[in-house]
Amino acid sequence: MQLQLSHFQRHQLEVIARVTPHAMAGHILNTTVLAIAVAGSISTIELVIWCSYSYAVAVAVLYRHAKNRERVPKNFRRAARRATAYAFFLALPWASMAVLHLGALAHDEELILVALGVGMAASGTILLSAVPAAALSYMSGILIPTAVKCLVLPNPKGYVLLGILALSYWGFLAALIAKITREISERKKADVALEESGARLQEALTAGQVVAFTWEPGTGLSRRSENAPQVLGFKPKGGTDGQADAFLAHGEADDFLARVHPEDRAGFAARIGSLCVENPSYSTFFRFIRPDGREVWLEETGKAEFDATGRYLRLKGLTRDVTERKRAEERQRMLICELDHRVKNVLASVATVARRTREDSGSMDEFLQVFDGRIQSMANTHRLLSRSHWQGVSLADLVRKELAPCTGEGSASVEGPEVLLSPEATQSVAIVLHELVTNASKYGALATKYGRISVRWDWLRDSQAARRLLLEWVETGGSPVIPPGHAGYGTDAIRNLIPYELGGVVDLTFDAAGVRCRIELPSSALA
Repeated sequence: MQLQLSHFQRHQLEVIARVTPHAMAGHILNTTVLAIAVAGSISTIELVIWCSYSYAVAVAVLYRHAKNRERVPKNFRRAARRATAYAFFLALPWASMAVLHLGALAHDEELILVALGVGMAASGTILLSAVPAAALSYMSGILIPTAVKCLVLPNPKGYVLLGILALSYWGFLAALIAKITREISERKKADVALEESGARLQEALTAGQVVAFTWEPGTGLSRRSENAPQVLGFKPKGGTDGQADAFLAHGEADDFLARVHPEDRAGFAARIGSLCVENPSYSTFFRFIRPDGREVWLEETGKAEFDATGRYLRLKGLTRDVTERKRAEERQRMLICELDHRVKNVLASVATVARRTREDSGSMDEFLQVFDGRIQSMANTHRLLSRSHWQGVSLADLVRKELAPCTGEGSASVEGPEVLLSPEATQSVAIVLHELVTNASKYGALATKYGRISVRWDWLRDSQAARRLLLEWVETGGSPVIPPGHAGYGTDAIRNLIPYELGGVVDLTFDAAGVRCRIELPSSALA
């Protein structure tokens, strides 16, 4: 798998690309100068072949440079190997000239050949220093053959000195290349460390849903960290030329401001506009409309930078997505309001139950007993609702919970499909069931050994109306029922609570064979 170029590697290749036209112009010029200098000492055909090759290599390099000018290499090692090969082929004509003709030319011509060769080696080493392997290939291809030829020529005095000079020059350039190589290696390590640090920063920003940004008021342009598209939905409009840059351009500040919620926009703009040398920092919350239409809550903190004269230079800061936190706060606020409402309702219900129970009680003992039973019923219902997180209660569970304290084995039957009552309906139905059970245990079926209670419910299917639930309470086997002469709290609760609270229908009948109660619940009473 090919790795993307680092910022420093990209810079190295850019240096080579920038100097290539100038280096090839120098190569062609020096080739022409040498050809003119040795034109009388080398056969025309040989000189033409030499010049043609030297020109052809330079032109080929220029053609490749022009063709790939807008392309960015994907693999640094491959690009470096290609540069090294070009350097070798560019050095080859100079090496061949030294090997073939050094010692056979006139003294002045040989000085020109050596001087041009050394100059080409030195300048090529400097120009190719960004890629040390190419620099070493170029200067070695020119100096080593020249040094070897000088050391083996029959006239040792003059040529040995030239050979030693070429070798010493090669050694100097090799030492320079080695130093540059070490510096490049250290720079690459620093580059890798910087990239890793930038990657860790991006991971931290992404994990925390935080976007780092800078804004320059002079240009109006803003730049944000790479995770801005995930948090803000913005598409980058361009960036810098390296992977090490952790920021991308994302348009002008007006583009961002235009997406701030209309109700928050003026306050946000005023907050930014009020920054000054004495008050350079700010922290604010606002709603933001993403390009995909989704509304998010953002928390932004920033600090403005000013120069010595007080001129506004730039604004730097962090933008964090706090949508989930805001939603949690809203849910908590709603829960507190709901809890406050329910507590008030419970207290009002307890006060009503206490007052009505006192009115119907003949003694304090009777009041305490009845009142305790009703409070316990309310507490049991609350426990069922808490267990379901106030999402609703099973009707079967509620009926069995109310019957349990007063019924024995076989004294009650409970039948019906699975039905989930809403929290509001649960409390009303629980009160009615409790009053029915209390009445049955005192005066009805549960007051005798052989009395039975049947509780059944099913759906009423009427195509002309919404679906309703029918619950029937039937007592049998108890003492003959005598209708009460005075309707107390219990009877009033059975007959009126469900119609008043839920919009249902209740038909309570004191039949001689046993109490019957028919309750119809609307679909709104179901969870």
